[in-house]
Amino acid sequence: YEQRVHDALAAAVKPGDVVWDVGANVGVYSELFCQWVGEDGLVIAFEPWAESCERIRERLPECTWLRVENVALGEEDATGRLVTATDSVENHIETDTDTRDGVAGSVPVIICRGDQVCERLGAVPNVIKVDVEGFEEEVLSGMGQVLASPVLRNVLVEVHFLKLERRGKLTAPTRIQKLLELKGFRTKWVDSSHLFATR
Repeated sequence: YEQRVHDALAAAVKPGDVVWDVGANVGVYSELFCQWVGEDGLVIAFEPWAESCERIRERLPECTWLRVENVALGEEDATGRLVTATDSVENHIETDTDTRDGVAGSVPVIICRGDQVCERLGAVPNVIKVDVEGFEEEVLSGMGQVLASPVLRNVLVEVHFLKLERRGKLTAPTRIQKLLELKGFRTKWVDSSHLFATR
């Protein structure tokens, strides 16, 4: 399913790069990024669910160039709730403006702007992968300075059309593409749900 995504990221990530894995889940891509950047690079895995953070650390116990951030990225520094499902892939953030679906439990999470995190960490990413279950627009909106940096070469966004529609954000995919283009990226769809931006 994600072979084109894998190939696009493998071509984008270089040894020594700083890579952000936003919505890392259990670290499948984080592990690949760590292999690709090598020990001279840095991989930052952003994952709001503590259990998934532990699984990432267990997956890569010897990788000193991996940093796991137990936070969600968003358009403002705030708190929210992570609605947890049986399958961690279905976990998603809920804010005050969202409606509880009543299907799953939830846990409080810290939401940070990417710009604020970048300033705290002192390392602008070269490549960003975003997979945040319908909150793609908020994540990108919170990293305006990061997106404008010439250091950032590539952004790959998994666009969850159905989840965006359920949130009343049917036109968000168009806005996401336009935002990236306004920041100086060329965009293309590598498959039906993954938007790849290149500077």
